Amino acid sequence: LCVFIPPLSAVDEDERASALPQVDSAMTEDDTDQDWERVGPKNKSVITRSSVDSGSSPMASIFGGEMRCSILQQASKESATFQPFFTLQLDIQSENVWTVREALDHLASKETLHGYTCDKTKVEVDASRRTTLSRLPRVLILQLKRFVFDKTGGSQKLHKEIEYTSELELSKDLLAPALRSRYNQIRKRYHLFAVVFHHGKKATGGHYTCDAFHSSVGGWVRADDNIMRTVREVQVLRHGAERVPYLLFYQQQELA
Repeated sequence: LCVFIPPLSAVDEDERASALPQVDSAMTEDDTDQDWERVGPKNKSVITRSSVDSGSSPMASIFGGEMRCSILQQASKESATFQPFFTLQLDIQSENVWTVREALDHLASKETLHGYTCDKTKVEVDASRRTTLSRLPRVLILQLKRFVFDKTGGSQKLHKEIEYTSELELSKDLLAPALRSRYNQIRKRYHLFAVVFHHGKKATGGHYTCDAFHSSVGGWVRADDNIMRTVREVQVLRHGAERVPYLLFYQQQELA
């Protein structure tokens, strides 16, 4: 299934580079598995670890973002792991999640870790975990987690109606400290340009269609196998009886 990507504007390389984790230039190959202490905004230090990088490629430069997963435990410095992503998966099962914005807030909310054991003392301690975004992609792909496993191990489809809009602004709470400290200078606004829908009652079958904004027609086009037709934006943002949004494609906007 192909999605038309609108032309992307030139990216300020200094802006993108400042969002990347800073690594000591003297670090050797043997040091890559070690933890590093980094001083961030307001001189707060944190123990960091970076996972395998997604690498430099046209795909990564367009769709590549980075998550910061931090763990704060009692009487210890905060530790953080940086994980690259191409698709941001959003849990929509919570009773408090009915919109994409609420799903993003849920992603960044603090989660209490039960039974967490300190690596050094091997004693169970109070700890919490939080996920934020440390690098923003030029094209943000949001995946609504529609398919879940039930108690019998089978896969079920969630038909829950989740509201989404054509304009999306990432909140300050969703961003990692390095981005949050310069919130007014980063490109945190996105515009919807494509939606992939799943049709069908069950997770084990069904059909996919795609609505995409195409500049040549000045509007939205719906692709259903070999059938193409124009649709209005209100139709793109509307749920159906068995047709639900699964993937949302947002393009990063220039600073106002």
